[in-house]
Amino acid sequence: MYDLGQMKTGLLNPNEAIWELHSKLSRLMFNRNDEPIPERDWDNLLLLDACRYDIFEDANTLSGNLEKYYSVASNTSEYVVKTFRGEKYPEMVCVTATPKYYKPNVEDSFHDVIHVWKDDWDEEYGTVLPEVMNERVLEVTKKYPNKRILAHYIPPHQPFIGETGQSIPHGGKFSGGVREYDIDDPNIWDALREGKYDKNKVWKAYLENLKITLPAINKILEKLQGKTVVTSDHGNVFGNVSEFNLIGHPSRRHIKPLIEVPWLVNQNGDRKTIERGHIGDMSEDMDDTEVQERLTDLGYLE
Repeated sequence: MYDLGQMKTGLLNPNEAIWELHSKLSRLMFNRNDEPIPERDWDNLLLLDACRYDIFEDANTLSGNLEKYYSVASNTSEYVVKTFRGEKYPEMVCVTATPKYYKPNVEDSFHDVIHVWKDDWDEEYGTVLPEVMNERVLEVTKKYPNKRILAHYIPPHQPFIGETGQSIPHGGKFSGGVREYDIDDPNIWDALREGKYDKNKVWKAYLENLKITLPAINKILEKLQGKTVVTSDHGNVFGNVSEFNLIGHPSRRHIKPLIEVPWLVNQNGDRKTIERGHIGDMSEDMDDTEVQERLTDLGYLE
C-alpha cells in the first residue's frame, strides 16, 4: 500500500510511477524464490560491483558452479540499504572497497567493518585495485577465522583500469566540498548518454575491467577456506533498446540486465565453523570530505 505522500509523488512524476510499477512486476517475474544474501548459505562472499550475469558468464575463468541470482536492487546504495539496514549480523565481517557501507544503520549491522578505501585507495586509478583488496581480505580472514566474510570489490564498476578504459577520459574532480565535472573529465555515463563516447568502446572497457579482476579473484579462491560465493550487487546497462535505453545503473530500475547477477559457488576444503558473537563498535569518526572524494572517483553524483 502507498501513503498519500507517495501517491502525490506518483501524480507529479508519472515516469517514476511507471518505473515503480515496473519494478514490482519485475520482482514477481525474476525474484520470487531468491533469498537475501545474508540468509543464503556461504562462508565467504566476494561481491564484484556492477557485474551483470551474461557478461560474467561469457568472460568467466573461475572454477565452481555458476547460477543466476536476482538482486534486490539496481544500484549499490539501494542494495546496501535493502540488504542490511536495520538488521544485525554479528556473525558477519564486512571488508569494503567502496564507501557505500558508511551509512547510518548499515555500518552497525556487522561484527566489524573494514573500510579498505580509507587506507588503500589508488590515487592514480581512483579506485581500490583487486590485488590490494585481496591482501586485506586475507588479513581479515586470519583475524576472524570463525566469521562469514563479505568482501565488496569495486571492479568491474568504473573507474576503468585497463588499456581501453584508460583511453577514455572519465571520472570527477572534488575540491573544497564541491564536486566539479568538466568536459575533459566527465562522468562516464553522462558522457555516454550525451553521445560523447562510443557505446562499444565503453562496453569494451567494462569487460576489460572484469577480465582484469577475474585472475585476482581466482587467486583468492585458492586461499579462502570453505564455501565461497562470487556474486554482485547489481548489473550495468549501456543504452541499448533492449535495456530500455537506460545507461549505467540507476536505482529502482529492476530490468533483467540490472538485477540478474552471477552466483558462483566454489568449495575449498572443510566448511568454516561460524560463531555469531556480537555487533562491533562502529563509532570511528570519518572525514565526510574523504567519503565524498572517493564516491566522486567512482562516478557517483549524490
